[in-house]
Amino acid sequence: MRYHLRRTDREITEEIALKRLLNNANYVVLAMVHEGEPYVVPLNHVYDEEENVLFFHCASEGKKLTYMRENPRVWGLAVLDLGFGEGQCINLYASVMFAGKVSFVEGLEEKLQVLRLLSMKIHDNPELALERLEKLADTDVFTGMVVGRIELEEITGKRSTEMTVEKIIQLTS
Repeated sequence: MRYHLRRTDREITEEIALKRLLNNANYVVLAMVHEGEPYVVPLNHVYDEEENVLFFHCASEGKKLTYMRENPRVWGLAVLDLGFGEGQCINLYASVMFAGKVSFVEGLEEKLQVLRLLSMKIHDNPELALERLEKLADTDVFTGMVVGRIELEEITGKRSTEMTVEKIIQLTS
């Protein structure tokens, strides 16, 4: 069953704003289900606009991988939260929710490329991270690392009334 957004005046429909939010969020929160048991986890990510895909990395074993391998359908959330307006009870936010299907990157070169992009996004000094990454590229540490790919099938957005689309674009430029 597909639900509609109750507050359509807060819906973000502009693709540029949705993509900018996904690009610039520090992390996404990913929800998954295994045998009726829900699990939610925050993940560092990088968003590929052209392919409409989110990439993430993780260790080669663990609860989220078990859940994803058994049920690759996931739901995620990215939030731009500016807190409360001064002297007001209004939360200034914009959010993107998405549904997708997880698969895993197998090729070492593609893994390396995704990890380069992640390093450029999340590190204050990406040059050091990239240098370390290149040293690890031929080691068991690297080959044992998992890179996930979430093919986005649905993207919706919502914002506080005060957070205009123009402001979202400005804040995420």
